[in-house]
Amino acid sequence: MKKGTSFILFFAAILGITFSSCKLKVEDENLYDKPGVNVTKKQVTVIIPKMNTDTQYINVYRRDKLNDKSINIGILYHPLALENDQKTYTYIDSLVNTGHSYQYRVRYCIADAYYYSEWSDTIEIKAGYEFEPDTTYFAYRTNGAKIIFEKTDNTLTFDGTVTAPNFTEFASEYVPMIIFQSDSLTQAFEISADDIANHTKIPLIGLLPQAFLDTDITIQGIVGQKAIYDNPNSQDKQIKQIIWTEPAEIDVVGAGSSKKIHVVSQTGSDGFDYSGNVRQVNY
Repeated sequence: MKKGTSFILFFAAILGITFSSCKLKVEDENLYDKPGVNVTKKQVTVIIPKMNTDTQYINVYRRDKLNDKSINIGILYHPLALENDQKTYTYIDSLVNTGHSYQYRVRYCIADAYYYSEWSDTIEIKAGYEFEPDTTYFAYRTNGAKIIFEKTDNTLTFDGTVTAPNFTEFASEYVPMIIFQSDSLTQAFEISADDIANHTKIPLIGLLPQAFLDTDITIQGIVGQKAIYDNPNSQDKQIKQIIWTEPAEIDVVGAGSSKKIHVVSQTGSDGFDYSGNVRQVNY
């Protein structure tokens, strides 16, 4: 297989990386130790204990104490996560607002099971720090826009104006993702910013993997995603970190009162029964 081909296949798999993709959720009273958090004038550093060498990846969550809202802000991949000292990993968070207070927790995916940590101590983003002001928004603004689901051809179309987040690096480093949820999975998949702006039909066959086809799914919203690579200039580069903006909900037309859609994997109609052995006839 060519190097470029192997990267494309790996990248295609990563684009659908999960908000929650392990098979089993394990959340009980025996939570892992809380991550440490350091705040400077330019960034928040989340210090994550290295718990198990079989860790597949680590999700990072942030809770805004101002509104008690918790969101999934990114993923670290093992063993290609950020630099570590064999005891801890670090996650850098800069998408925070001045005047807000935050807590962090992580979720380890180990052998297809989830293990959560305690919430961290609270940190405050004080005035005078070099973070975004409270007027900066980190989520898409849907402004009454809708997604139209057309079940006859399994497509989505954005209707109305969707405004991207307004922090400086968004336009050059982030791509839009739609969040889909089934009974067992929640994953984000990349779409084109041009398709959003131009109201172009987005085919779901080819975008969604088999786990999201022929079953009821919901669209949870739209989110911005940034991928960080271990060696950006190499054909064999691999994603080592994902950063997500705040998610934004959006109404879906065609989903009905249940808010669920059903994407059929085969859109063609049944043919005629031609089963059985074909016998050769000699004339």
